[in-house]
Amino acid sequence: MEQKRYKIRYTYSSRNDIKEKKQYILDTFKYRGLAQRFTDKIKAAVDDLRLFPLGYKATGFRYRGYDIHIKSYDSYLLFFTVDKEQSEVTILRILQDRQDWEYILVRWVQQNS
Repeated sequence: MEQKRYKIRYTYSSRNDIKEKKQYILDTFKYRGLAQRFTDKIKAAVDDLRLFPLGYKATGFRYRGYDIHIKSYDSYLLFFTVDKEQSEVTILRILQDRQDWEYILVRWVQQNS
């Protein structure tokens, strides 16, 4: 029996989160290789969601009728929704774990609903 694989979609906000963190690494450390490795590692962590996206706990917040799930990776938190019917995972935000993610997520949902 073949494992169901989900398609990955990124919101503008999640792409911007990656871009900003990559730029911060470039500005602070002046090391392009480190910035690229960050991007590659985040994308690999997201790619892992293709097989078992529902294996991560829900945050208690909803976006457009879908539960928002959370996956921690290194010092980052990936927030995403899962559409089982369309077999899609949508990456909403990628935040650092030190940030007040609940406040940021509530505000983001309010602005984007």
